Amino acid sequence: MLDKSKPQSAIPESRPRERLTDRKRASIVQAAVEAFQQHGYFAASMNGIADAASVSKRTLYNHFDSKEALFDAILEELKFRVEQLPECEFDESRDLAEQLTELAQSEIDFFTSEDVQALSRAGLSRVLGEPDAGQQVDQRFFIRRVTTWMKRAQASGGLLEADAEFAAMQFVGLLRTFAFWPTIVHGEPSPSRRKRNQIVAHTVEMFLSRYGVR
Repeated sequence: MLDKSKPQSAIPESRPRERLTDRKRASIVQAAVEAFQQHGYFAASMNGIADAASVSKRTLYNHFDSKEALFDAILEELKFRVEQLPECEFDESRDLAEQLTELAQSEIDFFTSEDVQALSRAGLSRVLGEPDAGQQVDQRFFIRRVTTWMKRAQASGGLLEADAEFAAMQFVGLLRTFAFWPTIVHGEPSPSRRKRNQIVAHTVEMFLSRYGVR
């Protein structure tokens, strides 16, 4: 079982930061991620976050005037990670199931990474206690590259015409049900590579049974 007493790092030290102020900001966001994971969003304190980031309270408030602002920064960090993912190029000459399998594996590798899970867990700590905050999370943004792939596959005749965004949400939702939420909510370990392959295979099979052209 995942040891929640040891929050995972979400901001890799290897990311280039040119200015001291950027490094301090990154340190504060990382401290907030760890505090939200360990104590929960509502129990975490700005003073504690400042201490963990080794900055003064004045420096903290110069960057973020509230925990809400830190929550927004965590969402922006998640969006940044999504934007770094490679585009999904649909290839009419390749087998559809093979491409869906690669797409599914890419999605699982992304949302089971330690950084993304840490950011997700930190953000979820607020949303669970304040559901309205979840309205800030645009789920369409997080599935847009899959949606784009679906649209191109439909245009080529490889998939049945349907709401591409809804289909993408179903596809990613199936993957997250078995490879993301059990770890985030229940503290289960991330699925092994063998288990991931099983999840992907069943997801692709189920998806094509609904949207595949017969």
